[in-house]
This record gives sequence, C-alpha cells and structure tokens, in this order.
Amino acid sequence: MNKFSVPLLTLLLSACAIGPDYQRPTIDLPEQWQTAKTADVDTRAWWAQFSDQRLQTLINESLNNNQDLKIAVANIEASAAALGLARTDFLPSVNAAISGARERYIDGSTDSIYQAGLLLDYEFDLWGRIRRANEAAAADLAADAFTRDALQNLIVAQVSNAYFQSRALDRRIALLERLQVTQRENLQLQQKRLQAGLIAAYDLEQARSEAYVVDAQLPALRAARVQTLTALAVLRGVSPKAMTQAWQQQYASDVDASALPIAPDVPMDLPASLLERRPDIRAAEQRLVAANARIGEAKAAYFPRLSLTGIAGAASQALADLLDNSEQVWSAAATLSQPLTDIRRVGYRVDAAEARYTGADAFYQKTVQIAFQETLDALTSVDAARAIMQAQDQRVEALLKAYQAAQSRYRAGDLSYLELLDVERQLRAIEQEQVIAQLGLLQSTVDLYRALGGGWQSSADTVAAK
Repeated sequence: MNKFSVPLLTLLLSACAIGPDYQRPTIDLPEQWQTAKTADVDTRAWWAQFSDQRLQTLINESLNNNQDLKIAVANIEASAAALGLARTDFLPSVNAAISGARERYIDGSTDSIYQAGLLLDYEFDLWGRIRRANEAAAADLAADAFTRDALQNLIVAQVSNAYFQSRALDRRIALLERLQVTQRENLQLQQKRLQAGLIAAYDLEQARSEAYVVDAQLPALRAARVQTLTALAVLRGVSPKAMTQAWQQQYASDVDASALPIAPDVPMDLPASLLERRPDIRAAEQRLVAANARIGEAKAAYFPRLSLTGIAGAASQALADLLDNSEQVWSAAATLSQPLTDIRRVGYRVDAAEARYTGADAFYQKTVQIAFQETLDALTSVDAARAIMQAQDQRVEALLKAYQAAQSRYRAGDLSYLELLDVERQLRAIEQEQVIAQLGLLQSTVDLYRALGGGWQSSADTVAAK
C-alpha cells in the first residue's frame, strides 16, 4: 500500500459525519408580513425612548441584581464548560502512570516488573460522533444565551409595567385625594344648609354617602401601590430590608409630580425580521439544532470505533532502579471495536434522540406561533389604547372647559356652589379614567417592544458563532 494511502483514507473518513445536517423547519408565514417600517425600529435599550431617568435606573438595577438573571448566567457558564469538555475529545489524552507487577511462572520462579511513563489514548473521529457532540454542546450554549436574552427582555418589560403602574396609582391617589377634599367641602356645606333648614336630612346623607365612596376607593389604591413597589423590589433583586423600605415609601401626593411619561410612537407593522429578533425563537431553534446533532451522535455508535493507545517510559525489575538503571520501553496499539450485543442499546438511544428532536421541533413551531400571537395582540392593543386615550383626552378637555365655564358662572352668581361641585366631581372621575387610559397605552407599548424582541440578540449571536 502506498505510504500516503493510510493518511488519505483517515482524512476522508474523518470528513464523514453520520446523521442529518440541520435545516430550519418550514414555517407558513403570512404573505404580506415583510414590511420595512417596524424592521427599522431600534429595540436596543428601547426603554430610553420613554425619557424617564427613574425608569432607566430601575431597569439597570434589575439587570444587575435580578436573581433569575443570575440563574440564567450560571446556566450559560455551565454550558460553556460543557462545550469546553466536549472540545477536549478532539485531542489525545496523555497521562502519567507508574505501575508494579509480580508474576509466578510454571517452573515456580517469580519475577517483578516496575514501569513508569506516559499513557496516550486517542480516538479517531471517523463517523463524526465527536463533531456532532460538539455541535450539540455549542447549540446548547447559544440556546442558554438566547434564553438569558429573552429573560432580560421579560424583566425589563415587567419592571417598566410595574413602574408605570406605580406612577399611575400615585396619580390616581392624588386625584382622589383632591376629590376627597371637594367631597368634604360639599358635606360641610350640606350640614350648614340642613341646619339652616334649606335641605332635608336625605340630602345630607346622600352627600355623606358620596364622600364615603372616595374613602372606600383610596385604601384599595394604596394597597395596590404597595404591592407594586414590593414587586419592583423583587425584580430589582433587593434585600428584604430594602424591600421593607420600598413598602414604607411615600407616594407622590402632588398631581403634577405624578404625571405619567408619554408613550413613544411605534410603527404598526409586522417586522420582516421577527424570527431573528425574538430571543425565545432563537433559543428554541438552537435547542432544535442540538437535538438534531445528537441524532448523529447516537447513530455514530452503530459504526466501528478506532482508537490509538500507547505507552512510553522506563521499566525495571527493581523499584529502586526505576529511575537510574531502567530500560526504555514503548508500545503502541490501534484498536477497532464494533458493538455487537449493544446494538439494541444503540437503537434505543437513536430512537430517544429522534423523539427529542420531534419534541424540540414542535416546541420551536409553538414558540413561533406564540411570537406572532403576542406581536399581533400587542399591535392591536397599542392601536386600541391610543384610540381610547385620545377619546379620554377629548373628554377631559371638554369637561375642563365646562368646569371653567361653571366657575365663571358661579363667580357671576348664575350657578350654585352645589352645581359647581357636581361639575368638579365629574371632572375628577373622568381624570381617573384618563389615567387608566394613559397607563393602558404605556403598558401596551411596552408589550409591543417586548413582542418585537428586545435588544440583546448581538451578545447571544456572538456566543452562537464561537
């Protein structure tokens, strides 16, 4: 045989990789979904578009301290170590060893032999088993990185929604407290009118009942605000002591100070790059890549495994002479092993790997479906929330004009104080609905940004490329 035949044959065999090569599953996408407007939206650090420094501070604290994110980072580190371990299978294993043996022969004589040296063990990756294992480990690492990105996206959305909720509750409480002052003034006026004989007791009790309505609403709003603050504390990963401080935090009683930020405009189109922008989709696909590679890893066990073992060192009949008067020895052996009785075990492992791939494929398809559902729902919610807020703004503007006109008529003596208080009560009630509409638009916008994928793909792409 030509001296180049064996290396060439080894090279050709090592180019083989048993098992299917990965191909992205075909997805039935809508024909008109690839639009350009939303694709141009920069979702990296999208919360900065709300122009709220306090929100940015809370988000930065959450990204640095959230316990779920720490778990995700630990999973990435574990997967990176697993990939490093898988890559070592490409290299020969070299270990130092020392051994001693004593033998008795048929003639009754005995002999001792002591050896010290280096042991070599190397497996030729003829069928791509090691390469498939590395492909799977790399995909697992990328999947964990994308999972962390999806978690970051979710946490930022949760922090933003909780923060806007707390701001909205602050404003609603402040508006109710202002209405409470108006109701108490009305109650005092009615008490004076009753004493003057101008009204019946029924009118006084009706005014008292309206005042109690506000008194009953305030505790529920204050409790909801406290729960929102403690939820924010958990998202930020703070200690129980800091959580208690958040629980004791006072709300902003000034109506103007509790004004909500303005929601930024987001183009109302489906992005063409949704499959690439959503980290949860990328994570599901990487899990599918890993499952596909493990089919090849399992199938490679059907074929013979070629390994090279060797030893080089010193040997002596006396342990004391092992280092000084020993003989240099070496040996090398190639082993070709083929599974026989384990064929059924290999078949079961292949069946299990194929079943896991089927499950990973279904999970990927479901993740894509959920992504489109969330995006379409978010687009619908933003559109509806914007229309509701515009209508509420117009209601408040109209009623504010009516209240100003009522004030002018009251000062001119053409309107009673009770009628003025009634107009103000209507205005304060509509302002409550306006705050709820503003909060709905803010939270719908946050949900849309989250549905569009957040802004951490670049870091996970770097991991996936390694």
